[in-house]
Amino acid sequence: MACNLSSGFSLGCRDNIGGIKNVYILSGSVAGVTASTGAISDISGSGTFYKFELPRNVGDFTETPTPSLENGTVYYSQVTNIAMHKLQASIRNQVKVLTANPDLKIVVETNNGVDDYVGQFFYVGRYRGSTVTGGSGASGTAMGDMNGYSLTFEAMEPFPAEEVTTTGALLSALTGITVS
Repeated sequence: MACNLSSGFSLGCRDNIGGIKNVYILSGSVAGVTASTGAISDISGSGTFYKFELPRNVGDFTETPTPSLENGTVYYSQVTNIAMHKLQASIRNQVKVLTANPDLKIVVETNNGVDDYVGQFFYVGRYRGSTVTGGSGASGTAMGDMNGYSLTFEAMEPFPAEEVTTTGALLSALTGITVS
């Protein structure tokens, strides 16, 4: 494997925004992924990607390269934080299932979709899966505090997360997998 650079980076327009809008978590299995130069055009398999809509300004995705000079290794820590408002049985039951699952496949939808408000999508935990590594359920103290659950998902992957390229919706990138 060659480690030679093949391009540089130029500043573009200031039309970028932060945060995540939705996460899609798969209940099922991925049979294959079609990718080229870091972009995924198809995810095939069976099951359902369940959509978790997030309140504004409460979710984020962070990817951290973690190299070791001493060992000659590198992996990418992919951390997704979400919040779900309201302490209630239906959300509690979802939290219980999510925290028990050792191999979650997640697609994160960012807020970065200026033209049609469909964000950019990134596939998290493609090779080794993502797991819940922390979180809490809390009532808050003051009346304006959050009442609900927060969860942290982490994947440790051999490569950075790949963008799922779409033509307007995540549905167009999936084969044999439904979105609910």
